[in-house]
Amino acid sequence: MISIIIPVFNNHEMTKQCVESIKDNTKGYELIIIDNGSTPPVNLDCDLTIRNNKNTGFPVAVNHGILESTGEIICLLNNDTVVTPGWADKLKKRLGEYSIVSCMTNYAAGLQRVITTAYDDNAGLNYAANEWAEKHKGITQEVNFVIGFCMMFPRTIYDELGEFDESLWPSSGEEIDFCLRAKDAGKKVGIAIDVYVHHEGSVTFKDIDGEHPYRKIIEASEKFLHTKWKEKYESQGEDA
Repeated sequence: MISIIIPVFNNHEMTKQCVESIKDNTKGYELIIIDNGSTPPVNLDCDLTIRNNKNTGFPVAVNHGILESTGEIICLLNNDTVVTPGWADKLKKRLGEYSIVSCMTNYAAGLQRVITTAYDDNAGLNYAANEWAEKHKGITQEVNFVIGFCMMFPRTIYDELGEFDESLWPSSGEEIDFCLRAKDAGKKVGIAIDVYVHHEGSVTFKDIDGEHPYRKIIEASEKFLHTKWKEKYESQGEDA
């Protein structure tokens, strides 16, 4: 079973759309929502909702969610995503060869951002995703790291590597650090090129930007990653 873990801070309607897309396009999963102090509290149909009184940040939330989950496979998913038919099965199949996998989207830094046929509703999104999948069927690209808007790995990898780094509050860089730790341990990280999900992008950051400007969060993340990983962080896709 796949444990899908979604940290949430406000953006209720977007989270609802994400959950609905999971129910429409996914089999064999449990859904765990980590409500990081949303106003009002999140109230959606899922297997488990964990309520925090304040925004503990993405790394703390996912570590908590993984601890409470029961699936042998973990999938971290942003609440501003909309998944598409077959997404989870195609990612899961890659886990025989890769220890961490992600997918393509409209909004992400680096190699995972692509342009598909235009869409403005779920039917159009599913058409675009299926069209993209047919053109790139079975293709996987090995990389040094993936962006964590959608990220799947076996529980055994988490048990081996340990928790996501909780010092990176509220988020940004913890998934890259996790991937690079996996690479250091001899694991493979890959992008399933034939899987496409929609990602609105940076929505939670907009809600907290006044107190913690997004630019400063990104600068801190970049400094952390460059200091800790140096050329391994800078050489994405070149020597994976």
